[in-house]
Amino acid sequence: MKKIKRAGVGLILLPVCYGASLALWAILHPFKNVPEGSFYFFVGIGSYFLFQWAFFRPIRTYVFGHELTHAVAAWLSGGKVRHFHVGKKGGSVSVTRSNFFVALSPYVVPLYALALLLLFFAVNYFYSLRAAWWPWFLWLLGASIGFHMALTGYALKQNQPDLRATGGFLSAVIIYLGNVLSIVFVLGVLFPRTVSWEAFARLSARQTYSALRRLGESGYWVYHGTVYGSFHRN
Repeated sequence: MKKIKRAGVGLILLPVCYGASLALWAILHPFKNVPEGSFYFFVGIGSYFLFQWAFFRPIRTYVFGHELTHAVAAWLSGGKVRHFHVGKKGGSVSVTRSNFFVALSPYVVPLYALALLLLFFAVNYFYSLRAAWWPWFLWLLGASIGFHMALTGYALKQNQPDLRATGGFLSAVIIYLGNVLSIVFVLGVLFPRTVSWEAFARLSARQTYSALRRLGESGYWVYHGTVYGSFHRN
């Protein structure tokens, strides 16, 4: 029964993923004009992929961030961390409270990118770094997003036990949607003149509604054709 419910929730969220994807694409379109120094950010993403292809995957760094995200998510959910371990062959964390947010947060939340954002703007509050260091910061932040994308993709291929509680299909839908929202959040912080969270939400809702309406119309005609065809045969 739980599997059916999870599959149902996943199917319900698919139109939302569709709407959010189209909205993200619409947001990314203006970046062809390289607004607000975004060139450095996207070069940073590409730089990380090039680094991983040419050298190695920093697995231990990823595992530390992965387990730490589990721990932070558990703490935000009101739980406590009993055990935290990171080694050469992997890591583990034991918490007193777990849910789908705790289980899936490392695949959705780019922890290092968020920490870098917080650090830069905190330091910039006391010392004006934005003008001189902004291009380097954008490049480094882009590299951290590339790190999250590449290593999350790699981790998901390793038959992660984190996905079992929610189910593979629903987990995949949540992870996809969560990463879209994470990207929009980061872009909105970095490039507020180009990316509007409000505009993204409106466009996502509009595209989701459009998808649901088309599905409803298709379902109606399929049902109508089936019933009419059956009646006509009789």
